[in-house]
Amino acid sequence: MNAKLFSEAMGEIGDAYIMEAMEDRRRQPFFGGSRRLAACLAAMVLALSFGTALAVSAVLRQAVIQVLFPVYGEEQLHEIDEGHRTGSFSLEDTLFTFLERFNSEDMADGVTVKKEDGFAYILLPGGEGTAQAVVECTDTAHRLLVIMERQAYEGTTGLWQVTAYQVLSSEAADELTGGSR
Repeated sequence: MNAKLFSEAMGEIGDAYIMEAMEDRRRQPFFGGSRRLAACLAAMVLALSFGTALAVSAVLRQAVIQVLFPVYGEEQLHEIDEGHRTGSFSLEDTLFTFLERFNSEDMADGVTVKKEDGFAYILLPGGEGTAQAVVECTDTAHRLLVIMERQAYEGTTGLWQVTAYQVLSSEAADELTGGSR
């Protein structure tokens, strides 16, 4: 198309159509997508702020754990700030060392884990790098839920550490384990 044909074609367009096109353009905000961009940025800032606050504050972490994860029974989930570390690559060694400490330090008033020919426990399926164990107690009305995480360690699969524990009623433990003992 040359300039002459283009000029003639433009001359054929009525003024009403040109005015209508200009009005439609004026109605649309110039920064139409900026609201979406601002919302995305605000969500990112909020997520980063929340993540930082969660990492720094043990009180906030405990509150989030109680909201996001079900509380089994009336007992509180006790988070171990630095984690109980044994320097072991074995999940069971870390668990057994923590259970010995749990009994010797009387970490839950009147509740001790059973140790006849070793500890009786059930490992629950967990995500990558996390594990949970439900441990039998001497009192048949209670069981102990132990939560463990694998922490990165140079050139290895990682060191296990206990990060939290909770005393459960036997009914709550049965629901959690599907009734298996």
